[in-house]
Amino acid sequence: MSISSATPDQSSDTAKISAFNHERKLAIGFAMMGIAVFVIATVLNPYDASGRPRSHGTHHQLGLPPCTLKTLTGISCPSCGMTTTISLLMHGNPQAAWQTNWAGCIVAFIGILGTIWFLLIATGLTSGRFTANQVVKAMTIAGMAVALIRWLANLAYGVLMATF
Repeated sequence: MSISSATPDQSSDTAKISAFNHERKLAIGFAMMGIAVFVIATVLNPYDASGRPRSHGTHHQLGLPPCTLKTLTGISCPSCGMTTTISLLMHGNPQAAWQTNWAGCIVAFIGILGTIWFLLIATGLTSGRFTANQVVKAMTIAGMAVALIRWLANLAYGVLMATF
C-alpha cells in the first residue's frame, strides 16, 4: 500500500499548472499560425499587372487552384476574395479590401484580435474563463457566419438584379 505525501490542495495546484502549460502551448501554436497568415498576406501581391487591386485570385500565388464553385457554376463561393482582401489590408489598402470582400475585412479583424489574445496567453497571461480551443471555435464560427451572410446577400442581390 503506497501512501501519497501530496495533499489534495497540492494535487489540485499541479493539475492547474499542467492545464495552464497546455493552454500556453496551444496559444503559442495558434499565435504562430495567425502570424504566419498575416506574413504570407504581406508577401502576396494583391495587385494586377497594371497596379489595380485584384478582386480575387491572389491565392493562385500560393499554388492553389481556382475556386471550384465558381469554375463549375459561375457563382463565387463564400470565401472568394478573402486572400486578396487580407493581402490588400496588409498592404495598407483598406478601401480596396472593403470593396473586394467586406466580410474578409471582418475576418481579418477577428484574426488580428485572436492572434493578439493568443500571444498574451503564450506570454503567461491567464486565459480567464475561455480556453484556447473555445476561442478558436468562436473565431471560426464568427468568420464563417460573416462570410455566409455576405455570400447570401450577394446571391439575393444577384437574383433581384436578374429579375429587373
